[in-house]
Amino acid sequence: MLYRSYLLSGILILALFATGQYRGWSLFSASETKSAPGSAARGIYHK
Repeated sequence: MLYRSYLLSGILILALFATGQYRGWSLFSASETKSAPGSAARGIYHK
């Protein structure tokens, strides 16, 4: 019973996370730079 509840809660959390990623939701600051999804410059940082 406990295993089933952990499994269902894990699937629910992953589904919510995937939905948030698809819709562009963010848990972090809204002031982060916005760039087009899949752009080559995303994730590249130069000092």
